[in-house]
This record gives sequence, C-alpha cells and structure tokens, in this order.
Amino acid sequence: MGWIDWTLSILTLLVGVILTIIVVMQDSKSSQSSITGSNTFYGSNKSKTLDGILSKYTVVISLSFIVLCFLTTLAILK
Repeated sequence: MGWIDWTLSILTLLVGVILTIIVVMQDSKSSQSSITGSNTFYGSNKSKTLDGILSKYTVVISLSFIVLCFLTTLAILK
C-alpha cells in the first residue's frame, strides 16, 4: 500500500469516528403526530436548534464517509 492508500484509510477512520460521535450526540426522535408536527415553534425553527444542526452535519459527514469508502476501495484495488 502506498501513501495515498494509507491517507485515505486514516481519513475514512477519522470520519467514521466523527460520524459516530455526532450520531450519539443527537436526541432520539420522539414520535410526533401530524397535529403537533411543524405547527409548533420547535417544529418551525428546528434547523436553528442543536438537533437540527447535528442532523445537517450527519448528512454531510455520512456522504463524505461514503465517498471516502469508495475512494479507499478504488485506491487499494489498483
């Protein structure tokens, strides 16, 4: 394995650990009915709360993790 393979592998591990930490930090989703869904103050301003921010980071970091896994596999197979 060359230095690119090692670098991609280490980045994949770091992103995986960061993704795990962010997912653990999120609150568990409570079941809300459609009556109390987005009509409440929390529902309409969810993107400004910590849970909303962590949710956005989860999507971005998970997509980065998928791309890094794919690139690491391609680099190792070459």
